[in-house]
Amino acid sequence: MKLFSTKENLLFMAGHFATDLCHGSLPIILAYMYQEGRLTSYSAVALLMMTNTILNAVIQPLAGNLADSKPRPYLMSIGILCAFLGVMFIGITQNQILLYALVCLNGIGAALFHPAGAKMANTFGGAKLGKSMSIFSVGGNAGMAMGPFYFTFFYVLFGLDATLSMCIPGLIIISVYMLKNRYYVVALEHHNKEMKKKSVDENLQENIKGFLILTGVLFVRSAGWFSFVSFLSLYYMHNLHINDEVATLLNGVVCTVGAIATLLGGTISDKVGFNKIITYASIGSVPFIALFTQTNSAVIATLLLLPFAFLFFTAMSPTVVVGQKFLCKHVGMASGFTIGLSMSFGGLVSPLMGKLGDIYGIEYTMYGVAVFIALAAIGTLFIPKVEK
Repeated sequence: MKLFSTKENLLFMAGHFATDLCHGSLPIILAYMYQEGRLTSYSAVALLMMTNTILNAVIQPLAGNLADSKPRPYLMSIGILCAFLGVMFIGITQNQILLYALVCLNGIGAALFHPAGAKMANTFGGAKLGKSMSIFSVGGNAGMAMGPFYFTFFYVLFGLDATLSMCIPGLIIISVYMLKNRYYVVALEHHNKEMKKKSVDENLQENIKGFLILTGVLFVRSAGWFSFVSFLSLYYMHNLHINDEVATLLNGVVCTVGAIATLLGGTISDKVGFNKIITYASIGSVPFIALFTQTNSAVIATLLLLPFAFLFFTAMSPTVVVGQKFLCKHVGMASGFTIGLSMSFGGLVSPLMGKLGDIYGIEYTMYGVAVFIALAAIGTLFIPKVEK
């Protein structure tokens, strides 16, 4: 499949949106559960977020290998199904074991979808791989951004029972994927044959060292971002004294800016170069997050977060492309690490950040976020260069 296909990439973006809409709503749902006394500490919120990522971390490489070994586009549908089943019942369950099981199921869904979806975006990317991956990635960012808006709208009407509404987008896109499954199988088979031929003709070699460096940088980035998005609403509520609904909406606004930046970042990187965009955008984001931790004004804080989110997410889709180029023979596996597993690592760190907030105050959680973002920016200087 040599040609770039806008139509198909938009469908993969929609699937990514449906999956991450569920994931993006999870911190907000947990925040409301905390406010209503269903959860009793920051650590409890963080532990649930960590639970969400444990199986994700284990399954992500396996799902990537499944996507590489044989055309399995149906993994996207299974991933979306698990993602929304994992959140739609947590608002109505009173059983703590079931609550943790459901949150795990959501993590499994994300683990299944991301490698399969990114593999499809790569297949239909053609010569515009950066643009293709940015379209795919922006679906996830848009889902994360709209999650707070989507859930809050239904929460105002139905309270925590609003979690039942999380299945609607997923059911729609699954029905589309099932209708197109055979077409996707044929496209993947054709693409895989082309890539094997190219690998032999051009003697392509994988850059394992470069991929490990990139993964390390992404782990640190995810530790910062995951902690940031998990506690941003609570930070607005408790440190900047903003009411619950406004705090939720501000969280969504920041993620919306990130979604726009993701789309632009991939398109620009096709022309400018992937490494340049990753490094310049990452370093440029550091002053804004540092200043954010030093202000007590909600208005100034939000104005600082807008350029931070824009720069931070401008680097997102180029990192996925670089990972796929480093592991050119295992695109699904590379996608599983760069899109999924790297973000899962942040979930393993967030309980420590929650504990830090419980002991010293949630502002110290944000100080830790700033440190992670700065370290990741420095790390981008060591990522080996790849061609445009």
